[in-house]
Amino acid sequence: MTKVVKVGGALLENPPKAVEEIRRVSDGRTAVVHGGGVQITRMLERMSVRSVFIEGLRVTDESTLAAVAAALLGEVHTALVRELRQQQFPAVGMFGLVRASKKSGPWGLVGTNVCADAAGLNAILDAGHVPVIPTLALGDNSLLNVNGDETAAAVAIALQSGELLFLTDVEGVKNGDGAVIDRSNNPDELLHAAFVSGGMIPKLRAVKAAMDGGVGLVRVGRTVFERTL
Repeated sequence: MTKVVKVGGALLENPPKAVEEIRRVSDGRTAVVHGGGVQITRMLERMSVRSVFIEGLRVTDESTLAAVAAALLGEVHTALVRELRQQQFPAVGMFGLVRASKKSGPWGLVGTNVCADAAGLNAILDAGHVPVIPTLALGDNSLLNVNGDETAAAVAIALQSGELLFLTDVEGVKNGDGAVIDRSNNPDELLHAAFVSGGMIPKLRAVKAAMDGGVGLVRVGRTVFERTL
């Protein structure tokens, strides 16, 4: 069974800590997907470009896309792969195995319908390596900024993973009273709840996509989503 682990930008501020968490949850055949929202925002601030989000997704023009690529590939990806290797993980950076189509609407160079190259990923895994996948996709005419959670779901579906785990700086999905929801088999119901907003919207969409795609178990912090047959 292959496990997919998604690591968020906040945790990636401390690569040794991020790798410690990956080690804690990985067992055997594992693929790692990483975001970098914190680092992208910081890069944009250095460039005096304001970050704009709509429904939890970053609006991306050409200047923003350049900052996304610089932060993801030049900072986060290299630091994470280096730290994984230093801690004896057989990590291999794998940019280019994720494709997407340009999302219609006000988001600009943002990808949707994300898909991952199952043959390429499995070749790396079969060789005993840990593929590390950044959330930057190949589009038809340009690179595309893709949501990290949607990318993780696409990778999990491509690999027919038994489990998708989101390592996040939040405790889990919370209800209207602020308490963590322990278990659910219906992320779609939560998506329509009034208490769900911001970055939790694309995360729950990714949970639903992964479960609809055959992934049996998805964890968001302490919240466990399990597909019923």
